[in-house]
Amino acid sequence: MIPTWGIPAALGVIQTQILEHQLEKVDTTTVSWIFSIYMTLAMISCVFCGTYYDRNGVKIPMLIGSVMCVVSLFAMGNCTEVYQFILSFGIGFGVGSAIIVPPVMGAIADYFSEKQRSSAMGFAGTGGCIGGVLFPAMLDKSFGSIGFTWSMRCVAFIDLFCLVVCLILVKDRSTREKKPLTSYETLKLYLLKSFDFKSLLTDRRYFFNSLGCLFAETTVTITFSYFSFITVKNGFTEGKSFLFVTALNAVSTPTRYLSGIIADKYFGTYNVTIFSLVMLGITNLVMWMPFKSNEAALWIYCVSYGAFSSGIYTLIPSCCSQIVRVEVFGCRYATMYFITGLCILGLTPASASIIGDGESGSRNDGFIILMSIFSFLGAFFYFVVKYMTVGLTWKKF
Repeated sequence: MIPTWGIPAALGVIQTQILEHQLEKVDTTTVSWIFSIYMTLAMISCVFCGTYYDRNGVKIPMLIGSVMCVVSLFAMGNCTEVYQFILSFGIGFGVGSAIIVPPVMGAIADYFSEKQRSSAMGFAGTGGCIGGVLFPAMLDKSFGSIGFTWSMRCVAFIDLFCLVVCLILVKDRSTREKKPLTSYETLKLYLLKSFDFKSLLTDRRYFFNSLGCLFAETTVTITFSYFSFITVKNGFTEGKSFLFVTALNAVSTPTRYLSGIIADKYFGTYNVTIFSLVMLGITNLVMWMPFKSNEAALWIYCVSYGAFSSGIYTLIPSCCSQIVRVEVFGCRYATMYFITGLCILGLTPASASIIGDGESGSRNDGFIILMSIFSFLGAFFYFVVKYMTVGLTWKKF
């Protein structure tokens, strides 16, 4: 999980470096396509890779994904043009990481019972938080000392080590009996049976839950991508901005566990998700927007945002599982993230166009307000699902 989920947690650091150095003469909106394509493919490709894993097991997709991730990061270190970054990181690493995630998470589900599964997956998920602490701290030093090319090669070597260990340790527990399929049946399996778009029209709770997921994922992902860049443009050094990102990810590690425990034992998944999204919006408006140039306020913001945002990634799958039947969960979950990925493809460049070159305080404020609106919209749509299920009465849900 360090290679596949740690890089996204450090995305803002890499993007800031590229915007300030490798592609400094290219406008922010154009550069944003590199990372929007990456995030979209990382979400959408998981659907097809998960279907392949269900029929073929762990080893083949793990091997293909590992090779793609490592080669893409090595290639990224030598990029100097936008199209090169899109090919290496956007497409290569995006698809490669998407190929790896379903087999790894599926193997965990295969080895652990239902009562232990959430804890096991939560523990695996901390790999992303560890990567989010490791990579910004490392890149803060390496960008200045050994340059961008060798910094990305060092990241690639770390990923290579982690993925080789994963290839050795992750195994299939159960044997798979797969029926031979014709070309038409294979096409139908991957393009039709992996999705359930009809349910968006027939199941209103699922429709609003999907909208909640869309805005929740969008606000957290895009905020992480541009927080470091905006910080630099407000007078902080790149090193200081990288430290902010490291602190934000460090706080996320324990709170990712706590949010799940609080949801399961006390308040319910939807209640905690709604509260977290509302607090993200308030934190943006109260701590980040008026105090973008205040170091003490930004440290407090990093702690607050890291605490509330970490639970979002953990609780979104649980929210979906509460309102759909087990036998259709995989298909519904895939459809939800397919839509989210497509929307992020357009929303990321749109958000970047608001920021511009990052020099305008009013445009930065506009971006922060937009991210807050997305947070509130996510909370609103999850609240609609709760209202349709249990009404306005206070209840653990």
